[in-house]
Amino acid sequence: MAPSEAVADATKTYFLIRMLSAPFSLSNYAILGWLLGLGKSYTTLAVQIVLNGTNIIFSLYLGLILEWGIEGVAIATIIGEILAFVIGIYICWRTLDHSVRPSRKRILDKNALSRLVNLNADIMLRSFALLFAFAYFTAQGAGFGDLTLAANAILMHFFLISGYFLDGLAIAAEQIVGRSIGANYKPGFWRGFKLTLFWSTVMAVVCSLIFWFVGPALINLMTTINEVRSEALIYLAWAAFIPLSGMLAFQMDGVFIGATWSRDMSIMMIVSLAGYLVVWWLVKEPLGNHRLWLALHCFVIFRGLTLSARLNSKVRQTFLA
Repeated sequence: MAPSEAVADATKTYFLIRMLSAPFSLSNYAILGWLLGLGKSYTTLAVQIVLNGTNIIFSLYLGLILEWGIEGVAIATIIGEILAFVIGIYICWRTLDHSVRPSRKRILDKNALSRLVNLNADIMLRSFALLFAFAYFTAQGAGFGDLTLAANAILMHFFLISGYFLDGLAIAAEQIVGRSIGANYKPGFWRGFKLTLFWSTVMAVVCSLIFWFVGPALINLMTTINEVRSEALIYLAWAAFIPLSGMLAFQMDGVFIGATWSRDMSIMMIVSLAGYLVVWWLVKEPLGNHRLWLALHCFVIFRGLTLSARLNSKVRQTFLA
């Protein structure tokens, strides 16, 4: 990504400490997925509040009060991950019916394991493509200088914040779609699809309006550096309206994951990523960082449209009866 020396040193310091929590982070993903699969959204929320609340409190205490800086923030994250893991494991243990013990044959069933591995491989491919897209965004932004890099980092929080709201509806789509397919109930599938699409649209509009009108105040809250504030305001419109561009992608992701149509999801992600890179290379250079944000908008739009194009075909294949 060719960052400046100061950015590279800060990133290295954070990463070398933060990586120690990898086993707990991965375990928390498994716990989160299992609880969400059971429809225990309130329990999942409680665990996430513990994780992020602990992280925030210790980041402030270690990073600012004790003045440990980036090292303190990294350690705070590890503490939050470990605490969430301990609580999550306890909740899972209490949730299980200990009178039922699956046989070794069932646990090691080759067909079931094969389906799990293939599903996971497709989702991993999709996730790596997604990570590459955002890493590429960061790398190209770094090429415009530290000021633009910092402004983009702040504005990407708008996307992440809206993503939390939209992802909640995507998770609802996962559960509704999964249950409808499991029950072979096509009307339930379409009702869940339409409801989550409607509320995702409403949520995206609300988020975009809030970011547009409150964006300057949020930028001022996230940084005290006037130059970064001014730079971020230049590109605020791109960040404010990306929830609208990405709304369909989030919702369709939930539908395809819930239906376990993972192969189509990963293929459409690769197609969208290719479109993202093509837009970046085709748009003329003078647009600078505007060109980068345009490519990102196209990427999330492509994701939603390509998945939508496959929807009717997959529904016909799934609900044969």
